[in-house]
Amino acid sequence: MWLFFFIFAYIESFLYIIIYKSIIMSVGNLKTYGGKGTNMPWQLKMLLGQECACDNLTDINTNTSNVDSLLNQILAAIQAGADYEAALVVDANDVTWLEIRLYNPDTGTFDPPVYYLAGTNTPGTPVAPITYINPNSYLAQLVTNTSAVSRTPNYIRTSISGTVAPLTYSLSIANVGIGNGVFLGNVIKPGESVSFGSDGINNYYAASTFTYDGTGTELLITYNS
Repeated sequence: MWLFFFIFAYIESFLYIIIYKSIIMSVGNLKTYGGKGTNMPWQLKMLLGQECACDNLTDINTNTSNVDSLLNQILAAIQAGADYEAALVVDANDVTWLEIRLYNPDTGTFDPPVYYLAGTNTPGTPVAPITYINPNSYLAQLVTNTSAVSRTPNYIRTSISGTVAPLTYSLSIANVGIGNGVFLGNVIKPGESVSFGSDGINNYYAASTFTYDGTGTELLITYNS
């Protein structure tokens, strides 16, 4: 449609030039200008100009490829600024897709959506039904996961076996006695210490993850719960 529009505008501009030049030919018959009343030089120039315009129109009519390249470039530029909608969806197989809808100015509506696998430019078809991802919900979750939360420090000095029962966010253990101890089923020698961080504000270790045995020595355990 756009190609026809620009070809029509192109032809219309030539017709305007022809009509305009035909009108102003009458003002070229001056005693002090050109052929001094004969009007022949002026008319010759106008006729040559019309001939050039007609030749160009004939060329367009017989071979539009001469202007196709330019018109296609203009069309591409217009389409590059087209309105669109983009949304993330999850299909029935829990696969994430990017949904793109382009606005069609001819119909005044959006064209049918096209789906792309997240992170690719390959179109595909999600398995119905699809669920739209609400960006506000994910934003709220991000805020929650990155907000600082108060933790409770805990301190244990022991020479017996046991388990750190609560859910923990970090833990350190040191063997401050004279004998070998056991931590997570492995020997912890006198003077050795081990630390575990959660590598994130809200990351944690499940309850009863850490086991120890301080029999015959003394273990010092600190953790946040």
